[in-house]
Amino acid sequence: MIPPRGAQGRLGCLAISISTSCFTCTTETVEFIKERFIFVRETAYNAYRRSSYVLVRSFISIPALTVLSLSFCLITFWAIGLSGGFSGFLFYFLAACGTFWAGVK
Repeated sequence: MIPPRGAQGRLGCLAISISTSCFTCTTETVEFIKERFIFVRETAYNAYRRSSYVLVRSFISIPALTVLSLSFCLITFWAIGLSGGFSGFLFYFLAACGTFWAGVK
């Protein structure tokens, strides 16, 4: 594969890849709808607080999002032709993690 030339080509690849990752995360919507009834019932009976639910769901999703983001970044960083060494890759990885996290939450 020939990497895209110029800033506009790279931005286009980034836009498509990030939007694809957000659409990948929409599968979590079905899981959220399934858990909604349990969440409403348990918080109505004061079994646990809303913040506890959000915190636990965040901790549970971190490993899966990390693996997904890392595999996404390892495939696309050099294919798009980005540079910046390790610090550039780390920034790209953190941006991908944030995007996946926002898509899931």
